[in-house]
Amino acid sequence: MDIVFGLHHWLAGLEHQLEPAQRRELLRRIAQQLRANMRDRIKQQRDPSGKQFTPRKRSQIGRIRRQAGMFQRIGRDIKTEYSAEHASVGFTGRTASIAKVHQQGLVVKPGPNSSPVRYAVRELVGWSKEDKQWVAQQFQDYFK
Repeated sequence: MDIVFGLHHWLAGLEHQLEPAQRRELLRRIAQQLRANMRDRIKQQRDPSGKQFTPRKRSQIGRIRRQAGMFQRIGRDIKTEYSAEHASVGFTGRTASIAKVHQQGLVVKPGPNSSPVRYAVRELVGWSKEDKQWVAQQFQDYFK
């Protein structure tokens, strides 16, 4: 069973046991830590499974500084949203469209005068094994 489905099913039962303020606080804490984990993982150029991102093609590097890695400043654009009913962590606006291209490996035109380019799949958003274990541990600790 997928951990997200199991967590959602389990949370539905907790809805009656916790006050809305308690649920909101728990989901806030979880969302903020998942945001920090995602930011650190992206900065290290790793996907949720721990594998390195596919490096840029030589032709894509161009005028970009050689030492600069992809997505070095994207971590500050990760947003969290939470309430007593839900919590979400992800990107918004232009950053979301860029992240979607890399997440799904889409074909896009990077500029108005350039030819279409297929981007390698670089999974930015997702649950790592450590994230799943940490979330489960947070729920266990909260109900002790």
